[in-house]
Amino acid sequence: MKKLFLLSIFCLSYFFAQCLEISIDTGSFKNDGKSYLETYIRIIGETIDFKNVKGQANQMQAGVELTLIISQGENIASYERYILNSPMFETPTDFLDVKRFALSEGKYTLKIEAVDINDKENKLEIKKEVVIASYLDDLNLSDVMLFGPITSSDPSNPISKNGLLMEPLTYGFVSSDIQVLNIYSEVYKKEVSKMPYFVRYAIVDGYSGGVGEVAIQKFKKLIGKTNEPLLLQLPVNELPSGKYHALVEIFDKNKLTLVSRKVDFIRSNPDYDIEYWKSYNKDEKYSFVSDLSADALNYALRAISAIVYEPKKSLMNFIIKEAPIRAQRKFLLDFWNENAPRSPELSYHKYMEVAKALDIEFNNNVGHGFETDRGYIFLRYGKPSNSLTVDTEPDSYPYEIWYFNYLKETNQTNVRFIFYNKSLVHNDYALLHSTCVGERQNPAWEIELYKKGLEVPHAHIVDDKSVEDSWQRNAKRYFNEY
Repeated sequence: MKKLFLLSIFCLSYFFAQCLEISIDTGSFKNDGKSYLETYIRIIGETIDFKNVKGQANQMQAGVELTLIISQGENIASYERYILNSPMFETPTDFLDVKRFALSEGKYTLKIEAVDINDKENKLEIKKEVVIASYLDDLNLSDVMLFGPITSSDPSNPISKNGLLMEPLTYGFVSSDIQVLNIYSEVYKKEVSKMPYFVRYAIVDGYSGGVGEVAIQKFKKLIGKTNEPLLLQLPVNELPSGKYHALVEIFDKNKLTLVSRKVDFIRSNPDYDIEYWKSYNKDEKYSFVSDLSADALNYALRAISAIVYEPKKSLMNFIIKEAPIRAQRKFLLDFWNENAPRSPELSYHKYMEVAKALDIEFNNNVGHGFETDRGYIFLRYGKPSNSLTVDTEPDSYPYEIWYFNYLKETNQTNVRFIFYNKSLVHNDYALLHSTCVGERQNPAWEIELYKKGLEVPHAHIVDDKSVEDSWQRNAKRYFNEY
């Protein structure tokens, strides 16, 4: 039986072995009286095809064709296309490029198209909204950017600033090996003033859209130059994993804030987290988690595992299996307060209704239905736009394809997931392949799907990724074209 049914919801995505990934950081700055956009583009080495360099033992190199388009509505304000070659490495490694564009004040759309020069099908398109400040006031502050370790550098190096080599964080992620966060901004004044100004820089809990508690802050006095770079440092060794924003603000002697800027980041600190939650034993105020039994609490924590992202994702196994019950309640409460601050209790109950329904729908007598691959994908990305189930192809295992018009989490369009039932046990569908960034990608998924029907080894295999087309083998067409 073949059944086709419509459901409802919504990167450019293709079928290929690797999914090209790029981390991009941007900032609005001023130089010689002109505003400009600074863009840092990091190519993630593991997602691009490196080739061995002839005549260079153990050396490999990659390259990407980049097209940068900066526009306002239908008007293109700036455009550049070029090939960025990596340095020579022994293993696939990230590489970085910086571009600066002089722009008038206003809102722009930055579009980046990237193509792996060694694999033309490995491509990516990214769009990002950027704002260029006017810097017309007497006192101005540039955008804030976050950097990892900083070293001295030749000023001619394009990724250096003020003689320092500063590489931005990948995806705004402060990894556990970073103990000090480097915060960079620039102060612009129209003229030198004798009036004292001060800067407050802080790490604040939660992303910049909300109001969070200050985790750590420091102050310093400005020296009074018309253009003053600020390299500010804050320790993060005792900062728990989570979402934060860095705040930089300038205030006067009357403690009046004159200008401020913020930037979001994620901190990962697993060793500190384990010790924190292991010893957590506080009594919290009464809330919707207070009356949950140990079993109900365990069930609820397992249910949210699909939508807990790094860096807290790595904590889930410990929280579920080893953390004291007060810590489990605190973790669950914090999760909903953070992700649904306006109505945490209502959001919790609505989510659990869906999780319980999926537990029934996808239950396969192995674990909770929401812990199966289909349950996980449903909870993480929502209901697919369309779905196709096929169990009548004699050469294949039963399979199911989910189609998403748009995934907000990855900023991708036309995303596909294919699940298959290799065991033929009821509801035992496993994720075989997807075009979703961060999920399982298997370039040889066709061979795995049709292994059941390939009686003569390799008789119907075209190459290491695909099988011969026939009326009994429609999965590739359904996956790519439906």
